[in-house]
Amino acid sequence: MTHLPPVRAVTLCLPAEVFGAERADTSAISAHGERALEIGAELARAGYEVQTVRLSSPALDGPLDPDRLRARAADLAEACRRSGVGSASLTALRPTALARLQPSEVAEVLVAHPALFLSVLVADGPEVDRAAVDFSGAVVRELAERDPEANFRFAAIGNLPANAPLFPGSFGDGGGPGVSVALQSAGPLLARARAQGPRGLTEATALTRACLQDQLGPVADLLAPACAQRGLLLHGFDPSPACAPDASVGEFLETVGGIRFGSPGTLATCAAVTAGIRSVGLPIVGYGGLMLPVLEDQVLALAWQEGRINADSVLAYSSVCGAGMDTIPLPGWTPEHEVTAMIGDMAALSARWAKPLSARLMLAPPGSASPRTAFRAEPIINIDYPAAASR
Repeated sequence: MTHLPPVRAVTLCLPAEVFGAERADTSAISAHGERALEIGAELARAGYEVQTVRLSSPALDGPLDPDRLRARAADLAEACRRSGVGSASLTALRPTALARLQPSEVAEVLVAHPALFLSVLVADGPEVDRAAVDFSGAVVRELAERDPEANFRFAAIGNLPANAPLFPGSFGDGGGPGVSVALQSAGPLLARARAQGPRGLTEATALTRACLQDQLGPVADLLAPACAQRGLLLHGFDPSPACAPDASVGEFLETVGGIRFGSPGTLATCAAVTAGIRSVGLPIVGYGGLMLPVLEDQVLALAWQEGRINADSVLAYSSVCGAGMDTIPLPGWTPEHEVTAMIGDMAALSARWAKPLSARLMLAPPGSASPRTAFRAEPIINIDYPAAASR
């Protein structure tokens, strides 16, 4: 029997109508959560391991009162608890929503509700909003002071379309409820690459496309009727291959490209694999590219620790592939202006190419002199900071 890839995320994007002017309809949200769990159960009955079932709320425009943000967070967290859904995206805050908010208030909400994720939109089309960039950098610093683990649930995003399944950048379009899905595809990709070995970049593209089509096609065949039976839209799939502790995206790139990650040829290999990802022939939502989460991938984490890659090189790879700067480890003595500048670099690249990117920066507590990361979240791989990061 063919090994089925785990389903990383089944995400139901909520309609705007469940969020009132003052309080949300927790019963309606909970009912949507139950429908999302039913979709996950159908996949499980077909033999898939479903890792997470999630809810995603619409983006917010217009000046947002902090009390409304707190109430929305409390209602969404309560609806998740009632339905049994493990996590939810609270919102993506557009620049116009930030006028009445302080970074400390956003950080407060994330720390208070460990099941919730949130993002700030810093680039939309060709424009970068500098105030939103500054706001995001301040949120990262606030979270590092209050609960560094919470930065795992916050991102600055640029040009990410609605209805993406992967967190923390996900937000809904506010229309009818619909489902988006992402798989943990790195394992099957790595197995094929090991069997084939490096045969050139054209073959890397073909291998990636064929493997993802083989994985996503059967899931699409299951989801289309399952969603239709429940009155749900099927928004599509994010084919970005998610890594696992025993399946490294970095190792896949090294194997299929015949390179050492971070050496010359890395960017070309990323581009070739991304071409395969984007040609799977199914409705694509979200990033639709190669994701390089530094602290979630064994090979990438080692490359960072050894100084073979850094934030600039990861962002350079993102110009031809994936999600930007994801789970980037920053020591506690990193000044806030550098954190903000990193977000600004991501936003500039996203705006220049109208490309979905994000920055999720894992900043240690300010003033911490530890030479090693100390995050407790299960996906995180703790590493020593490279010598270049020392004071």
